[in-house]
Amino acid sequence: MNPEALARPAGTAIARAFRLAFRLTIGACLALSAVTFIPKILYLQPLLAAPDTAARGTLAADERVSPFAAAGQVKWRREIALRRAAGKDAPSGQALAWRFFFDHRSEIPPGSRVFLARANEALYQYGNAIWFPSRLEVAPHSEVPLADGEDLRREAAHRTCAETDWLRAQGYSACVDAVGAELRLVRVAEEP
Repeated sequence: MNPEALARPAGTAIARAFRLAFRLTIGACLALSAVTFIPKILYLQPLLAAPDTAARGTLAADERVSPFAAAGQVKWRREIALRRAAGKDAPSGQALAWRFFFDHRSEIPPGSRVFLARANEALYQYGNAIWFPSRLEVAPHSEVPLADGEDLRREAAHRTCAETDWLRAQGYSACVDAVGAELRLVRVAEEP
């Protein structure tokens, strides 16, 4: 018999077994969670291979391709799953919005105000992020912080881009309008 083994208290063997079980459990959890990262890692390949910023941004915003685009948006993810199940894999609305604002960013002078005729949180967020320091607004004088889509729709001034006199009077230089799934930029120019 080993004299050191006799000198150790009986609780040490139990503590060692507990530490081993704990390490094995943590290792198994890490291995299982790593499996969920495989699609995210595979997504990086086309993103890194994209030729320019416009293509990378479009891929990153496309919730059908990017595992991050619809993260945390349960309602949106449910709608995507229903469309796929019905065989209606339409183009990504977020990717189309990102591409529209990115493509038109040079046409908006810095510091200008642009009216968003369709109160939509994705359009509002992309427009304000990409066109900054210009502002995309849904109402001319809203004092309420627009925290989510409900606030945005509640505070929106329900006007169209065809109301150029009203838009000019409010100080807008342009208007973003949606025609079906297509976005368009309408200039609000002074008439001669």
